[in-house]
Amino acid sequence: METILSKELFRTKNQLSRKVRLVEPYPITHEFGVDTEFVGTSLLHLMTTKFPFYPAKEWKQRISSGRVWVQEQKNDPDHILLETDMIYHHNPKVIEPSIPDEIEILEETEDYLIVFKPAPMPMHPGGRYFKNSLSEILKKMGYEDLRITHRLDAVTSGIVLFAKSKGFAKKVMQCFSEGKVAKGYLAQVSGTPKEKTITIDTPIRRKQGFVFETGYDLEGSKEAVTHFEVISKDEDSAVIKCIPETGRTHQIRLHLAEWGYPIIDDPIYGKDGDESSTTTQNLGISLVSTGLRIEELDVIYELKIQN
Repeated sequence: METILSKELFRTKNQLSRKVRLVEPYPITHEFGVDTEFVGTSLLHLMTTKFPFYPAKEWKQRISSGRVWVQEQKNDPDHILLETDMIYHHNPKVIEPSIPDEIEILEETEDYLIVFKPAPMPMHPGGRYFKNSLSEILKKMGYEDLRITHRLDAVTSGIVLFAKSKGFAKKVMQCFSEGKVAKGYLAQVSGTPKEKTITIDTPIRRKQGFVFETGYDLEGSKEAVTHFEVISKDEDSAVIKCIPETGRTHQIRLHLAEWGYPIIDDPIYGKDGDESSTTTQNLGISLVSTGLRIEELDVIYELKIQN
């Protein structure tokens, strides 16, 4: 199926007239496990690295005061983490950032739901968001048992596929693992490339916090391949079709920057971007998930941007 969208899609985040979704402040305790990369490091290191929107001083105070702890009430900032540890973070008054109130159901069958996710909006609860996340909003809309089959960054908009059953989710994930899923994106970039097409294949690894980096000689990096095609050009920008072969975090954003044509409003990898992992990403960027094709499961959907 196909939906036609205006090229203004790239600029909706700047419109003051956008509908926004607000939630009343509420208390919550987040619970999460220890990622492999943090095993053997301190609790304070994990919190400052994984959630850099607060400085180390603030996280140390929260740990020492008992608002952040490991099971059995361990609230020592220097506690060395084990693979089996569970971490708890209590916030007595969560004030979530507002998000665009623009979720749209694009297609629904007995097996799946295809949704348009606006940006900025996270896929699921985490960090500064809980109720203002796509999965939680869909629950409020009556979709209680959806299963996420793939993810978009909070700052990326576009189509997302949810499975309605465990069985169908398993089929989708199997197609992903076997390379039978084709995804497409459109990005608006700074500059006008001379090439019509290009493939970037530099590996990717986490640099710090939520910032990643590319390079052929980076220890611990993972293979990443993205194909690009120039769709149109303006005086100082271009619209690029992006086809990722792999699914690394920030892959398209990093590979466009590696090419020399970063996303025009990317606050991290764009011109004058901040890669310190301290600047909060509060706005959507000009990157849209426009296509998803799983022929084996008869899942085919495309957004087309018209001028």
